[in-house]
Amino acid sequence: MAGKRVTQQDIAKELGVHRSTVSLALRNSPNLPLKTRQQILAMAEKLGYRPDPMLSALAAYRERNRPQEFEGTLAWLFNSVGGFDWKTGPLYLQYFAGAKEQSQKRGYRLEVFDMNTTGMTPKRMASILQARNIQGILVCPQPTDYGEINLPWEYFSAVTFGYTLKWPNLHRITATQFRGVTAIYNQLRELGYERIGIALTDQVNQRTDQNYLAAYVTDEYRHSRSFAIPPLKANLKVEPEALIEWIEKYRVEVVISPDIRPLGILQKHGVRVPEEVGLASCSVESMNSEISGICENSIEIGSTAVDFLVAMIHRGENGIPTHPYHVLVEGSWCPGKTIRRA
Repeated sequence: MAGKRVTQQDIAKELGVHRSTVSLALRNSPNLPLKTRQQILAMAEKLGYRPDPMLSALAAYRERNRPQEFEGTLAWLFNSVGGFDWKTGPLYLQYFAGAKEQSQKRGYRLEVFDMNTTGMTPKRMASILQARNIQGILVCPQPTDYGEINLPWEYFSAVTFGYTLKWPNLHRITATQFRGVTAIYNQLRELGYERIGIALTDQVNQRTDQNYLAAYVTDEYRHSRSFAIPPLKANLKVEPEALIEWIEKYRVEVVISPDIRPLGILQKHGVRVPEEVGLASCSVESMNSEISGICENSIEIGSTAVDFLVAMIHRGENGIPTHPYHVLVEGSWCPGKTIRRA
């Protein structure tokens, strides 16, 4: 059909189906059988079909301004191996809350599935999802730093959160962790702090793709080039004695930490916060927190993940992406009460 734009009607004529069926297939609607969608998409590719940009814009306008009807179900896929419970992580709960709310706005339900239930295998999980006509998967952060999930991904659109899923290499929605810690350093230096230390564990380093540590290295090099205060590193958790010894040895004025555990340690050892030593968290739970630091806006991360996933479903993008995207959601500075003007 050289010289003429291929239309949905052309595709319908070739396959002997109604144009509305082609329209549904091109939007990857779960109301059509998977085989039918695949046949229509293959024919569209063969004929060289390309959407009309003006009609697409009109359709998008109509979509935004009509009440959302039920489109289907999205899967929240997690792995409880080793007793991992994503519901104990405040940030993961916020991911889920944001994702659930946005799913409803987009006409979807969000349903939880566990890869570690009795008798569950990747093949069986895929069968369950396909039987339920579930095309989209939100992959929850993993129990380990190098998680793998061996589903037949070619049947699904999928995105994940953060960096704990090492295979497959899916599109990722996460916080701007490097920029977040950089923003903390900038705020602390504006307040007059000079001796700024960061306390991290190996596990946190792995789960954040070294972003927190990279921000420390960048700031130290930019301001002193001497790394006068080395990071306090631990394996699984920062030990109280090690934290106090490190603060005293390097005369640390303020501690940057991925969590608030150092606050309890400091208070237990009679260190006044923020009068004697300040604390800034890389990931405070909300803008109302009394802990100073960066709020990663995790609800917005969950919401963004659903928008990204639904767009993939509508475009018919399944499988492991050739060029995975990393979509970063900017955090916000939370003044809190654990730092002061130095």
